[in-house]
Amino acid sequence: MVGAVLAAVALAALGVQAARGTAVVSGQSAPSVERQARLDDAFYACLDTQARSLVAPGRTVALGAGDLADVVTLLKAVGSWVTVADPPASADVTLTLRSGPAAPGTCLGTVVVGRVKEPSGRVTVRVGTGAAVPGQGPPPAPPL
Repeated sequence: MVGAVLAAVALAALGVQAARGTAVVSGQSAPSVERQARLDDAFYACLDTQARSLVAPGRTVALGAGDLADVVTLLKAVGSWVTVADPPASADVTLTLRSGPAAPGTCLGTVVVGRVKEPSGRVTVRVGTGAAVPGQGPPPAPPL
């Protein structure tokens, strides 16, 4: 008798968890969530392309330390391929983000800016190129 009750409770719990799982999957595959995920992917791919236009292969990079949120955004975009300089002052290129109004050549109103230290000591400032995502950002936070 006790075994039958435990089995019934266990089956009911499994049913409740299955219903919750179905609701979560349905919610995350809604068209609006998929659209937000595509926008998020496009934003970071855009930043990646712009950063690659500023950083030559083999060059070391420092991520501008002005705003922690910008550093995290840059890490999400380029963290898989940049070589981070240690100490940051020894970097060949310092990458930062500049946000402004949406315009052609921006990633939801954001561009990657590179400060390149020339061998002569002169610093050249360039804006990343090669990709754009129209609109004003940042992209919406993904649902949890």
